[in-house]
Order: sequence, then C-alpha cells, then structure tokens
Amino acid sequence: MSDQAKEIIWSLWADQIEQSVPFTERRPDLFHTDVVFHGPAPIGRLNGYDALREHLYGPLAESFSTIRRMPYLFFADRYEDTTWVGTTGDWVGRMVRPFLGIMPGPAPRRLRFGEFYKVEDGAIREIRCLFDIPGLAAQAGIHLLPPFAGHPGPVPGPQSGNGINREPQSGLESAITRDLVTRLIGGCNVLDGSDLKSMGMETYWHDDMVWHGPWGIGSAYGFDEFQRFAQGPSVSSFPNRRGTWPKDVFIAEGCVSGFAGWPSLVGEFTGAPFRGIPATGSAISQTIMDFYIRRGDKLWENWVLIDLVDFAHQCGVDLLAPLDGAAQVE
Repeated sequence: MSDQAKEIIWSLWADQIEQSVPFTERRPDLFHTDVVFHGPAPIGRLNGYDALREHLYGPLAESFSTIRRMPYLFFADRYEDTTWVGTTGDWVGRMVRPFLGIMPGPAPRRLRFGEFYKVEDGAIREIRCLFDIPGLAAQAGIHLLPPFAGHPGPVPGPQSGNGINREPQSGLESAITRDLVTRLIGGCNVLDGSDLKSMGMETYWHDDMVWHGPWGIGSAYGFDEFQRFAQGPSVSSFPNRRGTWPKDVFIAEGCVSGFAGWPSLVGEFTGAPFRGIPATGSAISQTIMDFYIRRGDKLWENWVLIDLVDFAHQCGVDLLAPLDGAAQVE
C-alpha cells in the first residue's frame, strides 16, 4: 500500500520535479472529488478538488510563470489504518504576479513547503500542508517578523544524503525511528515551567544536530544553538507548553520520520514576547509540521514549519497587513 501511495504522489508532481515548467492543471483522477485540504492561513481549509484548484493550484499557476518542485524528504507509512505520504522541500520559480499578497520580482523565489497526503482507494483523500509565507515575503523585501538570532537560510536538504525514499525501507529501521520520535515528544511534555533541562533533550539529539525552523526563527547548528534559538525562546514564551497527542498524522520510514498537528503545540502565552508579539495571558495553539532524520540511536536533522500567520491572528495581530501596503505602493 505504501509503495502505491508513494507512486501516486510522485506522479502528481513528476513533471515539476524533473524540470522548471508552468504550473499546469494537476491530474484530477489522482484526487477524490471530496478531498479535504488543511492549509496555512490565510488559505485554511478547502473542501473538494474544485476548491483546491480555485484557491491554491490556480493562484500558483497565475503567480509563477515557471516553477520547479524540489523535495528533499519523501517517505510513507501507515497511520491509524491509513497510508500517508510525507514530503518537504521548496518550490522554486519566477513570480510574475502576486501570491497571497506577496509581490513578484525578477529573481527566482523559494516557497518552502511541508505536506502529508492521505491515500485511500488509489486516490488522495486528505492533504495537510504548510508554507513558509513570511520567508517568501522576505524575498520580496517585506519582513513580517523582527530580526532573529537563527541562521536565515536558504534551508538545505539533508546532510546525510538522499532523504527520498522511493523504494521500500527496512521495517526494523522504521520502528526504531518511530519509537525515538515518540519518546522525544514524551520528553517535551515533561517540561517543568521554563526549565529547559527538565525535558532531557540531550537524550534524543546528537550534539552536532541541525534544526531548520521557519523564517522568523531560522536555523540552528548544534545542540547549543538549538536550545538558544529554537526551544529556549518558545519555552520562555509558553511555560509548561505541551505537544498534542495523538497527532493528525505521524509516520516513519527507514531513518526518516514526520508528524503534523492542527494544532501540534498548546499552552498559555504568559511569558516573554514571541517573535515580537507580546504575551496575551491566554491559551494559544500552534499548527506545526516536524520532519526528522535519525543517525544511529539519536536524531540528527529536523525541519520545522509553523503557521505563524495563524498564531499571530490568535494574538490579535494581522501579520500580513504590511503586504497590503506594499501592494498599494506598487
């Protein structure tokens, strides 16, 4: 089942994986007509293939004259008796019209993506997708978030080599990876207030680990930077935060794993400001995708996408407001 599902998703994008071409109509035969799409703000939920074509694939085709899909992870597994395919990477192309209010420009643009596809009866039943929208806006010269300590990118693929699992991987290796990520989530959920050490993260990560967050947080190279740039600020803002369980999807194949949650993290925003947004004193949630590569008995690389536009909206902040002003100037 997983091999068939992978071939369906690969064939969906094969023309744009091989080369940069116009974003033409996707193959409707690969989708259930009532497919459900869960996407980032401001796209949100779309019901049915026609809505998906109208509100996502159509706008992409209008905005990019040519575009290439460059995945750096691709894997599949069974989750809750259903087959899922996970993938993350970049769309790279030339923008000729605005996309989500972001103005075009002469240089090629990168739109970072993360996706999970549920495949049932030989077709796509559900899609969960996040884009790094602030990262795309930054390429147009519009910075929706304040300066950050992490490395700005562009985000690379795996150091470990090819993360594209087109062929079946070892079931034993998959189980080891799934168990490690499960224990990592459990470790995160024993957080005591804002005490980073209470989570015991060194148990799960190599010292030379690499963490690639969204624009506004950036990348961290090594465990110390990971704690300072990524986990530390999050814990300072959301003491006693918790990861949701079970996730909407959580799969592993070989040494690659990933999960997504709508939301994936919940807590009280009572601590320090987060990415320039002051604490609200109320409950918040974050929609997150995590992708991992394991090396030996610990995790080595991690790619993370967070719907920061939706998070800001919960805090009463319209993160995309500057895009309206940029469009008027144009």
